[in-house]
Amino acid sequence: MATTRRKKISWGRGFLKFYVIVAFAFLFLPVAVIIIFSFNSGRYPSFPLQNFTIKWYSELMLDSRLLDSVKNSIIVSSIVSLISTILGFMGAYALRSYKLKGENLFLGFMAAPLTVPTLLLGLALLIFLNHILTLQNSLLSVIISHTVFCAPFAMFIIRARLRSIHATLEEAAWDLGAGRWQTVRELILPLSAPGLIAAMLLTFTLSFDEFIIAWFVSGFQPTLPVKIWTMMRGGIKPTINAIGAIVFIFSMSVLFIGEYFLAKKSNE
Repeated sequence: MATTRRKKISWGRGFLKFYVIVAFAFLFLPVAVIIIFSFNSGRYPSFPLQNFTIKWYSELMLDSRLLDSVKNSIIVSSIVSLISTILGFMGAYALRSYKLKGENLFLGFMAAPLTVPTLLLGLALLIFLNHILTLQNSLLSVIISHTVFCAPFAMFIIRARLRSIHATLEEAAWDLGAGRWQTVRELILPLSAPGLIAAMLLTFTLSFDEFIIAWFVSGFQPTLPVKIWTMMRGGIKPTINAIGAIVFIFSMSVLFIGEYFLAKKSNE
């Protein structure tokens, strides 16, 4: 009986490992192909490969419009991650501190941007910003739209972290004479730092990589994904492979750095 059970566990672990390997292969093999072709001297992504070159990366550095789109993406993502994290913390802390009527309804509304197709969300934001707020398509429109999209992610991440902080710690701080703001500043914020960092990093990468909403509202100040799409309308160029490689490495670096600091913070 025990032998049969061990065999089942062994088979289960083997299947899980196989599943993980296949999943990672489907996720990262296409990216690996893009990175490989970004160093290929041939203009077309086909085998066999030709000579090794970095000229496609050099061409990127000379494209002023592309560099402007990179700058736009960094500006937008930085502001969106900051605002989304602040709003997410405020919402999560309010849900933790007060027994609100209709809390589940509020959570449902907060989750709406996560469930609505981004195509419909982008169209709705375009109509709202242009015809109701009378804002022209610009980076401000992208920042507002991406904040609507990213803030729920931040709130749910921070809410999960706040729920792990025992309420008696806050009550003890009040008993010692600390006010609510002092308690938040000196107790809640430091303890929720891993969640805040995770929320900032996730919302930064979500905003940096988001295309559909930005395409609707960016106007003549395109972000990097919108610029890549306009470049692809004339066919896949070798420089697009180089852009893809840089964006992938940048996004993964942000995630790894965030994971490092989160692990370091958790061990302190």
